[in-house]
Amino acid sequence: MTYDRDANSWFVQLGEKAYPVYCGECFEIRIGDRGIPCRLELDRYWYVIMRETRFNLRNKEVYHIRFV
Repeated sequence: MTYDRDANSWFVQLGEKAYPVYCGECFEIRIGDRGIPCRLELDRYWYVIMRETRFNLRNKEVYHIRFV
């Protein structure tokens, strides 16, 4: 999952096409060798909610995700 600054949105690349990931979408985000269920949200910044904590996404990072 990568951030597109012009669209102010996160996108996932599937083959030749990039698809936007919307607020409220649930997926597993890879942290180390684990997949952790989370939900994407937007306040002032994009973040994910996982269990009972929040994790701000860094716009220049690439995140590996899997839709569940």
